[in-house]
Amino acid sequence: MAAAPRSPVQVEDLVRRLVLWGVEGAPLPSPLPGGAPLRLRSAAEVASDYRPRIARVGLERAVQEMIEDQARWNAGTGFLTGVGGFALLPLQLPAAVAASWVIQTRLVAAIAVLYGFDLDHEAVRTQILLTLIGDQAGEVLKQVGVKAAQQFAQAQLRRLPAGVLAAINRAVGFRLVSRFTQAGVVRLPRVVPVLGGLVGGGIDYAMTRRIGAFAARELGRRVPAAWTREDVIDVEVVG
Repeated sequence: MAAAPRSPVQVEDLVRRLVLWGVEGAPLPSPLPGGAPLRLRSAAEVASDYRPRIARVGLERAVQEMIEDQARWNAGTGFLTGVGGFALLPLQLPAAVAASWVIQTRLVAAIAVLYGFDLDHEAVRTQILLTLIGDQAGEVLKQVGVKAAQQFAQAQLRRLPAGVLAAINRAVGFRLVSRFTQAGVVRLPRVVPVLGGLVGGGIDYAMTRRIGAFAARELGRRVPAAWTREDVIDVEVVG
């Protein structure tokens, strides 16, 4: 397997499509000749399925049920990789990888919806991307010149300039792409999906659950109503 290109333009395209498809849904061609196009549902649509559960079992339990259901669904979505049109070109990632990333992005975005975050806000979309790389998020913030004494989910990303948010998004993209080694062998970090030509359903299930749990923990720490100027004072943009 050839190493994926890593130019800034290509990486920007990667993160743009991840967020666009994960948040707003992804168009998919029909697996049948002449069939009607398919569509991967949006994060808001997925979250709406679990709103009735909140009144019955509580928010945290409803989120956990959604994580479990989406992890199982991701493990069985091999058909998505076979219908074509799901490659995150021009990065030429394998369709299995692209599908898994998009589904996991959608899960994190759906969790954000249930916690009351506005998916139209660029800072929220950046936070979703940061969640995908887990504990490496703090390293990315430092890389782009943001000092955050607290967890990244508590940093006031919405107060950062658009250029800084774009730099964070790019850095996340490079972290994801860097999972490809020179020989095409896939590394297995703790909270980031495994890359490779074939992604096993069991691995997709485990990784989706892990990412979902991380997202629920981090996003649940600080809901939007608690984002005040006084809450986070240790955020500084350097350079």
